[in-house]
Amino acid sequence: MKHEHDDDDTPSTPFPVRPVSNGEWLPRHDVAKARITERLITDEADAQAKRHGMTRAQFLRTAAGTATAFWVLNRVNGLAQTGEAAVLPVGRAACVDLDAGRELLDRSMFVMDVQTHHADTARFPGSTFCFLRFLDQQGCQQNPESIGQLNFIKETFVDSETTVAVISGLPNGVPAGPEIMSQTRDLANQLAGSQRCLSQAMIDPKVPPGSATAIDSMERQVRELGGSALKCYTYNGNWFLDDEQIAYPMLAEADRLGLRLINVHKGLPAIFAPGSEQSVRTIDLPKAARDFPRLNFCAYHSGFFQAGDHPLGLDGLTEFLQVVGSMPPADRRRIYAEIGSTFAVTLLQSPVQAAHLLGQLLKTFGPRNILWGTDSIWWGSPQWLIDAFKTLEIPPAMQEEFGYPALTATTKKRILGLNAARLYGVRRSAPRCSVPADALEQLQQDQGGLRAERSLRVYGAQTRREFLSIFR
Repeated sequence: MKHEHDDDDTPSTPFPVRPVSNGEWLPRHDVAKARITERLITDEADAQAKRHGMTRAQFLRTAAGTATAFWVLNRVNGLAQTGEAAVLPVGRAACVDLDAGRELLDRSMFVMDVQTHHADTARFPGSTFCFLRFLDQQGCQQNPESIGQLNFIKETFVDSETTVAVISGLPNGVPAGPEIMSQTRDLANQLAGSQRCLSQAMIDPKVPPGSATAIDSMERQVRELGGSALKCYTYNGNWFLDDEQIAYPMLAEADRLGLRLINVHKGLPAIFAPGSEQSVRTIDLPKAARDFPRLNFCAYHSGFFQAGDHPLGLDGLTEFLQVVGSMPPADRRRIYAEIGSTFAVTLLQSPVQAAHLLGQLLKTFGPRNILWGTDSIWWGSPQWLIDAFKTLEIPPAMQEEFGYPALTATTKKRILGLNAARLYGVRRSAPRCSVPADALEQLQQDQGGLRAERSLRVYGAQTRREFLSIFR
């Protein structure tokens, strides 16, 4: 994958082949498998680029380039040999034929990404808290425009099919707080001439009154800044949603202000927050949902734990699914699972693991309570994740063995956007991307299409060394 300080023509893959962290959790992966995957993708891309008279970078920005990377993922994970490649069915033709690649991947759908991030270090030029992969010592100070508002808009709306995005914040509003989130939202909508972006109210119930993300700031964040939902982090100070002293005043205020969606980071404990392996568990959802019957709760990352992180030794979605499965149906209907980073991590482990992830969620939640999120901009442009989700299948053999529902075209449409649109009150049929009103689409056309000028950047840490460098 391209590093930010590389020359533009030196990317080796069209998307990261190892997990990308936003700086909260430590990325883990099979180093040997990642290196093999990267080398095979590079070799294949070089061969196809030469065949088409392109540079490697130009080929990797095509649909065929992404299809090639998916084909390699199948090979590395043994799927092509075992006949299970139908989990991520990518034929060789889509890799070698540019038109076949476009036919496979460029299928238009309404996409609403409920977890996007943007860190505008142009407004924090002296900040040492930079989540991003500028590891050349100058990084955050010398390249603020690379991670600012316009870059977020380009990566999200110009370089991907994302129709509507929800900007999410980070604990304590660092480095981009509610004010900046709302300004970026407004800029995106102004450039588009239509609604393309929403933002959330960021609340930390443990900070003192008067702070930018304190409970008493919620009314301004909703009434003046236009926050569409509430976002909170139970690991920031280690608290729980069912704590009547800490969380309930926050939930009561959200209810009073008419917010109906509480988004909370669950799973993926923060390495810099000792004790967070407990506070990011989903065991607090039943009581909170019971006591606030007008609120919906969404577990960001679907409560996903990497192996070895859970205090009881559980991993994946195990506890989350158990907790939700034990809830009364009326309360369970108000619990949502968001798959940002979780889908990406499992896909890179193996496409089969991604199919299990979706199968487990569909079995417990059904097709209407799963929300599309990518945790980008950390993973770069979210287009490759959209491509992967549109292509992924749960084969009949897996459905029969594990009792999973099929991942049908209708279900994919719901997860990719329709569920979130219903929850956020977004009109799917509202005019968007009309020419010439939508400057983003015009820019997309000026650049030669959806993929032609993709940056292929990754913004989060992919290795332990990069992760630790952030905090050094």
